[in-house]
Amino acid sequence: MKTVLSRFCTEFESVVRPLLEPVREVGEVLGGVSADIPARAALPLLRDFDHRLTTLVEKVAAQQAYVLIFGPLKSGKSTLMNAIAASYVSEVTALPAYPCMVYVSHAPEVRYELSRYDGTRTVITDSDELDEAMRDAHAELADALRGAEAAGQVFEPATHCPTALRRVDVKVPAPELSESSAVLVDTPGLYSRMKFGYDRMTREFRDTAACAVFVVKTDNLFLEQVFDEFGQLLELFSRIFLVVNLDSTKRDLRPDGTLVTSLEGSDPERIVEAFEDLSMSAPLKRARDEGRLRIYAVDLLAAASQRLQSAAAGQSTLFAGDEAASSPADTCEVFLRDLTDYLNSTDYLIAFLRDSLRQAHRLFGEFDQLHASETVRGLVQRVASLEAEAETCADAGAALERLSAFAWRSAFDQLGTDLLSIADGRLEKRRDEVSARVAAELDRWFGSDDSFAALHDEYVGPVLRDVREDLAETVQGVLKTVSGNAGAGADLPDAIASDLGTVDLDLSGVGVAALAAQGQRPVAGGALRVTTAAVPVRRGFVDWLLLRRRATVRRRLFGPPEAPAKAVPAAVKARRLREAGRRELEAAFQTEL
Repeated sequence: MKTVLSRFCTEFESVVRPLLEPVREVGEVLGGVSADIPARAALPLLRDFDHRLTTLVEKVAAQQAYVLIFGPLKSGKSTLMNAIAASYVSEVTALPAYPCMVYVSHAPEVRYELSRYDGTRTVITDSDELDEAMRDAHAELADALRGAEAAGQVFEPATHCPTALRRVDVKVPAPELSESSAVLVDTPGLYSRMKFGYDRMTREFRDTAACAVFVVKTDNLFLEQVFDEFGQLLELFSRIFLVVNLDSTKRDLRPDGTLVTSLEGSDPERIVEAFEDLSMSAPLKRARDEGRLRIYAVDLLAAASQRLQSAAAGQSTLFAGDEAASSPADTCEVFLRDLTDYLNSTDYLIAFLRDSLRQAHRLFGEFDQLHASETVRGLVQRVASLEAEAETCADAGAALERLSAFAWRSAFDQLGTDLLSIADGRLEKRRDEVSARVAAELDRWFGSDDSFAALHDEYVGPVLRDVREDLAETVQGVLKTVSGNAGAGADLPDAIASDLGTVDLDLSGVGVAALAAQGQRPVAGGALRVTTAAVPVRRGFVDWLLLRRRATVRRRLFGPPEAPAKAVPAAVKARRLREAGRRELEAAFQTEL
């Protein structure tokens, strides 16, 4: 994943970044001309394009994972950001209800950068100075907004208030954000009067952020209007995390006047269950069932406090996840773990590649309406090519996942059954011949003074090994034929065969190569299963008189069972084993076939 992502980001930046300078030069030229020049009407759109393209290039170059945080005013978004970063990043509370995006990321020193619609930027390093700048920005924006409303015009900040803030970057020491390359993006409260830029800002992230976090307090969880904007979020983002902000310290009054821990502190999951059963809309249920929406009940204030204290003490904030969450921080860590897993997943990588290319394509389409230059047209073609390549990679990735999950062992079950059938057929053809050879070897051994071990090693053993080698050669020949087929002997569904073609995997080539690497394996003789216990030895008069067991007689005749190497004269074999013993031995050796 890292190799693919790094290569993509490097090539993307090398193609796109060179366009930023000429776009800014055109913007500076248009900004310097008289307002009555017709071309100057394109300046707001050009600046908008410049801003969005710069944001995209910087995100791709830094390989950053944007996590957008939505929610009503005072829902706990800033507290959630503190918990995620395990650092105090709540300087964003200096920006109440201002309609701009706030980006929070790691830096060794605290720094704030204010970007305006006219393209200018201001860097601030003091929080008091930030407060003053925000108060001035609020006042200026409110005056411009009232002026547009009085004139009956739809307020457009790039036209009516070009110096309005479009974006604020907050840089603070947050090692966890540094390690994850994550950028937290705080959005304006959904009920801000100044939400004129909300659609523009969320559209800006339509193709740059694959996931969003929606924060809502339990007090507002069952209010339908809270989720009025949620349908749009479901369309914008492939994954949404709904965080229900609990207050575990809340108390309820009992009839006797005593106070007890409220449901938020005692059993928060019941609140989530009630929401899912009673208040969740059909689109939300569908998104939850599809796995695109996940819900977490978290006491954000307690979790942020515990994580910040742990980080300050140099303690790990990680939650193993094998046991039930037992504290606010543990519950929060479950959410953070799931969020991190998604940002590290193949799904996110594919979304990152696809969405980055999609937004670039969208931006260039818009810019082409303003400036149909040859450079831009060529770049659009290049983006289209990269998008097709990304789609091909996505298809290959999906095919590889399906191939990885496929039950390959079961696919070769039929081949094993067929090989056994072929071996049985070959053995059946040779059974009479082999039986005759075994009988002849037994006759020869009965006529000798050789031991029972010699019967295995020198008489019957070579016959059986010859049969095994013949069967092995037969099976090997079938495998050579089958391995060259399309499925290398596997019973594959059409979909899996198609996936093999998608990833350009020649299974027959793999089978042939594997068989060649294996070579002609020698057939191991192994220990024969026929032992002296299979021989019905006849006990003599002395044996009966001394009450010798049959096993004792066998040991005296052949030697110990594990090494029956004692010579047995032919006359003794005839007296002790007789014809019955010969038949038993012949039957036992037949089972070796």
